[in-house]
Amino acid sequence: MILLDGAMGTTISNIYKIDVKCREKLNCTKPELITEIHEKYIASGADCLKANTFNCSKESLKSYGENEEKAYEYALIGGRICKKVADKYNKKSIGTFCLPDKDQIDGILDSDVDIVLIETIYNLDKGLESLKLLKKQMEDKKLVKPIMISFAVDKDGKLYSGEKLIDVYEKFLNKYIISIGINCSELTKEIMETLNKFKKETNLKVSFHPNSDGDIEKFIEDINELLKVSVVDIVGGCCGTDFNHIKILKENLEKF
Repeated sequence: MILLDGAMGTTISNIYKIDVKCREKLNCTKPELITEIHEKYIASGADCLKANTFNCSKESLKSYGENEEKAYEYALIGGRICKKVADKYNKKSIGTFCLPDKDQIDGILDSDVDIVLIETIYNLDKGLESLKLLKKQMEDKKLVKPIMISFAVDKDGKLYSGEKLIDVYEKFLNKYIISIGINCSELTKEIMETLNKFKKETNLKVSFHPNSDGDIEKFIEDINELLKVSVVDIVGGCCGTDFNHIKILKENLEKF
C-alpha cells in the first residue's frame, strides 16, 4: 500500500493559520514553510509528497488577483522544494495540477518531480485537454514521466460536467498512466462501484484520497471499506486533512 500525504491548503490555513488565497505564492515567499510541511508529512508516514503546485494555473492566479505570469515560477519552485525533501528521505515527489495550462505544466516538468498527477478532474473536456497538453509537453521536452490521474465526482459517481465516470474513464488511458482514482469526494456506493471497475478492468494502481470534514473516524472508516475488499493500492487525504489524518491512517494501514 502506498500512502500519499494530506492537504497542503488545509495545513497552511488550519495548522499554520496563514490566510492567503494563493498558497503556491508561498513557494517563493515562504519556502521554509512549505519545506516544513513536507517534512512533517514524511514524519507522519507519507510515502509520496504532493508538491504545492495544484492551483497556480494562469486562470487560478487571475481569480486570486495575482500575476498570471507567475504560473511557471510558482510551479517550478514548488516542484523543486517537494523533490528536494522527497529525495532526502528516499520518497517520491508528485507535481499536481488540474487545468490545461502550459506554463504551469512546464514548471512542474522542469522541476524534475518523479511523477505528475492530474488531480481533481471534474470536467471531461478540460480533463482530456489537460492530459493531452501534458503528453505533448513531455514529448516536446523528450521526457518520460509516469502520470497519475484522479477524478472528483458527486455522490452518484458523476463528473461535474455530467458524465458518469464509470462510462468515460477509458478515454483517459494511455501508455504513461500508472494509476487511476478518485479524490476530493466522500465514499458512496457508486464511487465504490467505479473504483471496483478500475481494479477489475485495468492493470493500473487504484487510488482514493477523500476529503474530511474533521471527523477522522469517518475518514478512516471510508478508506477501510476499500481496504477490506482490496480495491485500492494508493490512499491519502484531500481537502480538510492534515498531519494527524495521515499519521492515524498510517497506523491503520498496519492492520491490513
